[in-house]
Amino acid sequence: MKTVLTTPVNANQTTQTSQLIPASPTSVENPSTWMRDGYSPTEIILAAAILTSLSIGGIATVIVAVTGLVKTLVHRGKPKN
Repeated sequence: MKTVLTTPVNANQTTQTSQLIPASPTSVENPSTWMRDGYSPTEIILAAAILTSLSIGGIATVIVAVTGLVKTLVHRGKPKN
């Protein structure tokens, strides 16, 4: 046995439409504002990378200088054969 469900149709039935509401603008600022004000994420990362490389280079220079000084002092302290 087959059961069929039917829905009565109302002649006065109307179709309701809805209007799409545009999304509100996000609070992300314009990149040109970042560059003008000096707090661009890219600018900050680049500055941090440059400062890091300069500090590492400075530390390496000090290590090389101290190593050269130690070598010079050790060679002067050895008796000549």
